[in-house]
Amino acid sequence: MKDAHPVELQYGIELYSSDFPGVGGNLKERFEDFIVEEIPPTKEILKVEDWQSAGTDRVIQGARAKHIHFTVQKMGLSTFDVAAILASSLDIARGYVGYAGLKDKRALTTQRMSVPARATSSLAKLKLSRIDIRDLTYQRHQIDIGDLWGNRFRVALRNADATCAEISNSALELSEMPLLNYFGIQRFGVTRPQTHLVGKALVKKDFQDAIRIMLTATSEFESDELTEARKKLSEEMKPSETIIDTFPRELRYERDVLVHLMKREGDYDRAFSKVPPRIQTLFVHSFQSYLFNRFISERVRSGLPADQPEQGDFLIQLDRMHSGRDSWLYVTEKKLDERKEQVQSKEFGVAGSVPGFSTKSPPSIQTDMMEKILRQEGIELQDFYNPERKRLSSPGGLHLVSIRVPELEVVCHEDRFTFDFILPKGSYATVIMREIMKNHPINRV
Repeated sequence: MKDAHPVELQYGIELYSSDFPGVGGNLKERFEDFIVEEIPPTKEILKVEDWQSAGTDRVIQGARAKHIHFTVQKMGLSTFDVAAILASSLDIARGYVGYAGLKDKRALTTQRMSVPARATSSLAKLKLSRIDIRDLTYQRHQIDIGDLWGNRFRVALRNADATCAEISNSALELSEMPLLNYFGIQRFGVTRPQTHLVGKALVKKDFQDAIRIMLTATSEFESDELTEARKKLSEEMKPSETIIDTFPRELRYERDVLVHLMKREGDYDRAFSKVPPRIQTLFVHSFQSYLFNRFISERVRSGLPADQPEQGDFLIQLDRMHSGRDSWLYVTEKKLDERKEQVQSKEFGVAGSVPGFSTKSPPSIQTDMMEKILRQEGIELQDFYNPERKRLSSPGGLHLVSIRVPELEVVCHEDRFTFDFILPKGSYATVIMREIMKNHPINRV
């Protein structure tokens, strides 16, 4: 396996799964260059459709129940953006807007979402920019994170330095091998990769350091004015109106934190509460993702296979809904041959721990690897438990070490190459495309 691009090391992404040369290029020049269609547990793909006419009244199917489920088609907006818009438009708390997973902002995407049934009349007539709502049904339960099977992707690669034959051959080779199932760069922030560092500080319950990193980490991709404001802030952590005005409106929760600190200097604990709860959780999950990336990099470097079980491994059941903490098997020496057959039959897949306070640590080489990484980071598993702030507690779980994309298809056009493939939930299209491109991750933002 080849070493990864140097920039990716900060995410724990240390290797490429493939050895063929990269073709360069870039993604997401246009929203339509990156299409993501959610696949619910029923496995019926939520296809991108023509945009509906504004003002169309929507019929809600089924007998009235506590929640309404609906398909959202969005463009140029994150899932967080849509949740905030829906909450504001329907006059409900943002936490009442349910969704199964986060979809890319610079993309054209579909996904199921839910709101309480009391929003029925408002939702049926809602008119929103760059958001379509369709297929409304009454359901008893809201949609929660993880309530999906996976996603179908159609990704356009532009400005590649290769021929159609070369890219087709690379795609064919990629479809025949196991690929390391890294958490992708968008989990950490490419233009300013600091979410996992904030998460680490939160796990250590150091709110001052978390806020310092969040507000003062600089990036070559931000304006000179904002960079200078962050540097000045890093000297004393005393925000002023001038500094706050330098932060763009889209950094709204950073601005909220700054306003609180300007009024109450040094009140880092309460200042952090200005960050939306789901963003707080995302920080912690980002740090866990970084640790998992380091783990599978170390696993492969040590000589353990990515797609075959060894004594001490966990297996998770494929093609089933699971929380990461159930439907798993442990590989013992006595059961090794049986476990290999279960993986070979594609009933189960080899998984690694996403560390948390409930992570199981039986004596094994794999446990030794993770404990070494945690020691290097100055973290213990129990640090992931925070009884005072449940949003910052995380039990951890299991995540596939590798995935396969056997139905990877590529179509050559005059100005681009289009890749079509399906991934299970928790896997990233950009991780597939980085194998083809093998260039700076900024080209995949």
